[in-house]
Amino acid sequence: MTPRFIRLAAAASFFPLMASAVPAFAADDSSLWSGWYVGGTLGVTSGNSKFAMSVAPGNGASTIGAADVSLINATALSDSNKTGFEGGIEGGYNWHTGGNWLFGIETEWVALNVNERATATYTAPGQINPPITPAPGPATYTLNQRAKTSWMWTLRPRVGYVSGPWLFYGTAGVASADLKSQIQFSDNRTPQHVIASDNTSTKTGYAAGLGAGYAFSPTVSMKGEWLYAGFGTVRSTATSSGGFVALTSKATIDTNIFRAGLDWRF
Repeated sequence: MTPRFIRLAAAASFFPLMASAVPAFAADDSSLWSGWYVGGTLGVTSGNSKFAMSVAPGNGASTIGAADVSLINATALSDSNKTGFEGGIEGGYNWHTGGNWLFGIETEWVALNVNERATATYTAPGQINPPITPAPGPATYTLNQRAKTSWMWTLRPRVGYVSGPWLFYGTAGVASADLKSQIQFSDNRTPQHVIASDNTSTKTGYAAGLGAGYAFSPTVSMKGEWLYAGFGTVRSTATSSGGFVALTSKATIDTNIFRAGLDWRF
């Protein structure tokens, strides 16, 4: 069973469970969903990071050989999927003047625990440039890449369908997150060639999803929501001391968020 199938199955089962867990006593009143609101959310994240890393000869007097470069660059680092936690605060405004349709806008700030990594080890001929005699023999190279984010902000319009105390909606908008990328390279030569580099940048992307809410009263409601957020790509470049090898990496973070929330209108 694939991770994507598990995530979809969880989303499909989340809203019926929520429906069975709340009493059906709210009034059918357009004021149930109108006006300003604030609230909080708590849930889980399923990150989906894609990694790409390549090496090239540096600018030193002695550099990594072409055969070693080809072997390393021919095999991409694997993608990473891990589960973390999410929690945050939100606020927004709903326009519902009667009938079934609702229009709103929402902003939020959430703490995310998205931390993905990939590792690869290569055994290569061990050539260097320019060639030396005797040849140095096989070399082992280890590459590590890590991508993570600790927070996300979104601003999302939404369109909903109201049926009594229930609200079903779709939402899409802009998302921003603090992406951190770490890259490491090392070999087993003497002296050892090492690269360790960190890069942090705030990236702007998008967030979109579906949700359902239940209004207990004109002031209190509960919701369940699935949100998919894409934050773009972080790129890093670094060269080992002495210019033996140059390393270039790309890390892209996307995440699925499954969460429940409680809102208060005023």
